[in-house]
Amino acid sequence: MNRWTGLTLAALATALCGTAGAADSSATAPQNAPRELLQPPKMSTPSPITDRLALRGIFYAPRISTDLRSDASDGTPGTPINGEDMLALPDKMKQGGIDMMFRLLERHRIRASFYQQTRSGDTVLDEQIRFGDDVYQANERVLSKMDLRQLDLVYTYSFLRRETVEIGAGLGIHLLQIEGELEAPASFVSEENSVAGPFATLAMDGTWRFTPRFSLNARANYLTGDASDVHGSYMNWHADVQFRWKRNFAVGGGYTYTRMYVESTDAGDSGTFRHLYRGPEAFIRVSF
Repeated sequence: MNRWTGLTLAALATALCGTAGAADSSATAPQNAPRELLQPPKMSTPSPITDRLALRGIFYAPRISTDLRSDASDGTPGTPINGEDMLALPDKMKQGGIDMMFRLLERHRIRASFYQQTRSGDTVLDEQIRFGDDVYQANERVLSKMDLRQLDLVYTYSFLRRETVEIGAGLGIHLLQIEGELEAPASFVSEENSVAGPFATLAMDGTWRFTPRFSLNARANYLTGDASDVHGSYMNWHADVQFRWKRNFAVGGGYTYTRMYVESTDAGDSGTFRHLYRGPEAFIRVSF
């Protein structure tokens, strides 16, 4: 009996020692070992590829060209008018703008921007023109005004995202409002036209960080189609080079091109509108 008791006690002592050793090993092991999900992101170099939120303050200097025709309500064709040559609308502007980008998860981005263009002209006509239901005589003084506002919301998904390259595609929603006015003060003749509405475009964008501080960025939106008696097209592209001066601050310069065209054959509301503006820009960019 004493021999079996001794063996049993020895086995229990061995088991207890093993348990204590395991407990000591557990106590000395690090309690807060990093997990895979808590590791820092692989892309640590600040760039448009790693930014979660970015805000740009922009200075534009575009050249502008506007061609339009407004037919009479009875279908009589209006005079083709170049706004800059015939109505003395400015063909160059200096203005500011703002846009922002924020990233949802790693591959989803939304860009929002607002653009406004207000111009006015004062000239004496060299020839007779018909605009809508009114006729403006040669040698008559006319005042003109054009106001364009555009809000853009563009979503892209980055199907390629690497440390130095990102390329995405998606859709854009654009809210456009255009108002035009033509007036002859001496004869009390005036005409006003306005159009407003949303439209959608296909969108693409991309970034190439070719040095730790410099990146090349480009984006484009495009639409063409017909709806009832209206044909329209829209194209916008932009490219810029950014210099990452500080981790959260960059400066850069670029070029923007925008062309829109609308032609309506609707009885009582027919005409054409073509608007083109393009030119350089400079900006500062704050990002996080």
